[in-house]
Amino acid sequence: MQLHMPITQQLRAYQAKTHGQPEMPTSGSFMSLLSSGVQAVNQAQQHSDQQVHALLTGGDVQQAEVLTAVQKADMAFRLLIQIRNKLLTAYEELNAIRV
Repeated sequence: MQLHMPITQQLRAYQAKTHGQPEMPTSGSFMSLLSSGVQAVNQAQQHSDQQVHALLTGGDVQQAEVLTAVQKADMAFRLLIQIRNKLLTAYEELNAIRV
């Protein structure tokens, strides 16, 4: 995955590569974009939980795959938190504007 790609393209590529899910719509409301981003993070978390469970119960899974899934889920969650923080900051700045 290329780092200079916009986040929406990175999410689409991640979803298509890891879960075989259909791609996110390219147009739509901001709310639908946020919702699909949160769903992608949730799917990454669930996938990592399944991988850890399979490893702990003796499933046929490589330790490197589990570690990679956990790190991807962690990175996706941290990105989501940063997006939330930026949105809250922007909201507070807009709210402070006197008309």
